[in-house]
Amino acid sequence: MNNISIGKDELEVMKEQDMQKSLFELRFVHTEDLIFHETCDFKRTQKLAEEIKRDGHLKNPVLVGYINTESTEDTENTEKLSRHVGSGCPSPAKGGTQQQPNHGRVEKLLVLDGVNRISALRLLNIPDVLVQMVDYEDKKVKLSSWDHLIFNAQKEEIIKKIKDLNLEVSFCPFNWRKEALNHQKTISYFLFRDLKGFVVNNGNSAPEEKVKNLYQLIATYTSRSEICYLDSDNHLLSVFEHFKNSSAINLIPRFDKKEILDLVQKGILLPFGVTRFIVPHRVLGLEVSCSVLRAQTPLSEKNLFLKELLTYRIKTKKAKFYQESVTLFNE
Repeated sequence: MNNISIGKDELEVMKEQDMQKSLFELRFVHTEDLIFHETCDFKRTQKLAEEIKRDGHLKNPVLVGYINTESTEDTENTEKLSRHVGSGCPSPAKGGTQQQPNHGRVEKLLVLDGVNRISALRLLNIPDVLVQMVDYEDKKVKLSSWDHLIFNAQKEEIIKKIKDLNLEVSFCPFNWRKEALNHQKTISYFLFRDLKGFVVNNGNSAPEEKVKNLYQLIATYTSRSEICYLDSDNHLLSVFEHFKNSSAINLIPRFDKKEILDLVQKGILLPFGVTRFIVPHRVLGLEVSCSVLRAQTPLSEKNLFLKELLTYRIKTKKAKFYQESVTLFNE
């Protein structure tokens, strides 16, 4: 039997490819094969479309979770998404499923972060996008929620609008907020600048009803006030000091990953800016030219090019891996 020798360069390439596979998975996919779990922000989508058209590239891979299922019985339900994408947002052209070769399984591609970028690409009729793939069922993929910091709004006006929705608004001390947010019937918890808190709930704990109420509740302040999405749980009391024109913070209870899937199966999307998926080894700073995304090249060829590009970037020390949290100012 002949011996097979592997040179140093080939060994280094193998190590680099193993590093890619173990840390992250990047892939080109068709935008029409992606399904949403939340609506897009159409104003933000339009702005992104203008930026992409002007700059000629897309920044940062879209975060996508793949979900393997045994059959296509739920295709009819996923097609409902085209009727729930949100005001003005481009809808998926297909049911959001991809048949995998040599397997009797379906791989759903669920957008975890990047719904506005996908919607912007659809507006521009750009067929492909670079995504970072993660296993949705992986325990390392965490689901949190964004807090809504509300600017230039009146406390009395917000409370009145919420009560007009026939929702219950009750005083709740700040120190009890976590217990209140864990209650099944809680829709949100408001903390105002005077540090007085109020819990909002209804008599129905069904996730579908909670989503419906969330749309109505969020509309009470987004229609007239600016908001900022932030993760402020550990710094709530200092937020008002840093943002002088802020009026209130809306803390939204966390959904779990199974609830998200159940809602998607029913064709129900959450309002934009509610869910926050946290994954290890998030890839940022990788730009892709629109000419590559527009090219009528088979995905297999694009992904081969991508593999070679990533290998080159890692080999030439043009990729940095951060273990600690990183703050970016170029978004």
